[in-house]
Amino acid sequence: MAKKIVGILIIGLLISTIFPVVCSVNQPKLSPKVEIKIRGGFGVQAIIKNIGTTDINNADIAITLDGSKILWGKQKVGGKISIDAGKTHYMISPVFGFGITNIEITIDSTTQMASAKVMFCFIYDVK
Repeated sequence: MAKKIVGILIIGLLISTIFPVVCSVNQPKLSPKVEIKIRGGFGVQAIIKNIGTTDINNADIAITLDGSKILWGKQKVGGKISIDAGKTHYMISPVFGFGITNIEITIDSTTQMASAKVMFCFIYDVK
């Protein structure tokens, strides 16, 4: 009887080393938290702060102005941005035009919108 138990233990040990049991635990991915502030001045100024605990690496960024009289700088799409956790990134997108416009800044899935007035290359009265 003891020989059978020892034999079963040895066979079980061999099988467990040949076919290891793989356990995977799905941990939720912590998504970075982004805070975007839009300011005026010389062009559209964006203050982007990573308020999360993870770094942002190669996030897509897009800046869009929808005013009909924006002659240059209406759309900036396709840029990449990387921000360490707790850090702030300043960005300026030059513009030329006049009139009232809506500004939309999107970083991955975070979007911030504001309305403003444009006079040549200056943005003012951002709300």
